Amino acid sequence: MDQSQTKALAALQPFVHLATTTKSPSPRFVAELIKSAISAPGTYIFTELLQTEACQSLRGTDSQPWLTLLEIFSWGTYEEYKATSNLPPLDEPQTFKLRQLSLLTLASPFAPTSDTKTSTLTYPTLLQSLSLSNAASLESLVTQSIYTGLLTARLSPTSNPPVVNITSVAPLRDLRPQSLPALLQILQTWESRCTSMISELEGQITAIRSTAAERSVTERKHQETVDAAVLNTKPAIDPEAERKAAGGLRPARGAQRLPSKRDIEQHMEGEDEDYSDEMDVDEGIGEGITAGGGSGRGGYGLGASARGTKRNRGRGSK
Repeated sequence: MDQSQTKALAALQPFVHLATTTKSPSPRFVAELIKSAISAPGTYIFTELLQTEACQSLRGTDSQPWLTLLEIFSWGTYEEYKATSNLPPLDEPQTFKLRQLSLLTLASPFAPTSDTKTSTLTYPTLLQSLSLSNAASLESLVTQSIYTGLLTARLSPTSNPPVVNITSVAPLRDLRPQSLPALLQILQTWESRCTSMISELEGQITAIRSTAAERSVTERKHQETVDAAVLNTKPAIDPEAERKAAGGLRPARGAQRLPSKRDIEQHMEGEDEDYSDEMDVDEGIGEGITAGGGSGRGGYGLGASARGTKRNRGRGSK
């Protein structure tokens, strides 16, 4: 239950208690009770008091105008009060409260007029319906109703025409008896919309689940195809190469050796010249041996000369 509705019901309880506990209340007593109830601060709901036996006993008597006045405070408007004759006069607090309640009714979908669009809440329309003299009085009424928690609204005095934009109203108004068929029609329309929305959501959920299942099957088949392709294309192992690797055999002497990291570094630093020189020295040794006709002395001398040449060249570079 809304907080404003709870407060309004609590404010009405003392008057309901008097109406139900007083034995054989006189019409004058009930009329005074109704007058006090509509004047009390915080009382905006009167259905419970209206349905008591004491109030209903005024029907058909000289005090029936008080019962009609209580019905207007329950679901009527200030315009209806002005159009109904022989009703008790209202003081200023009672008039202000009835105008507040009328504003709630005019902003609700169950307004007595057939047009319930935002245009019905223009300043001129509200000034006429609430019998207010100027825009300042209307703005004061709306502002105090907002502070009291009766409605949520925004004033637009500079628009053309100026309007009161009411976004929500407190559930404080009772439904007039002849409005029940319209209420039932609205509820049936709302029910059909909810049913259609639920059906649409269920269809979307089913489609999402079906798509997810198909995607899962496709991904599984794709993974199986990939796994089978990987297993079929695995290279065969050479038994001879595997045996050599297991036995720790060295490669043949004539096999080409790949350059090591040290060779690459020397080549980049320019130290590979010594490597070429050593190759020249070796070639010189071979030539000396051949020239000597197998004499070790002649071959040795040639080799020593070559080594000396390399050693002197190295010292000169230093």
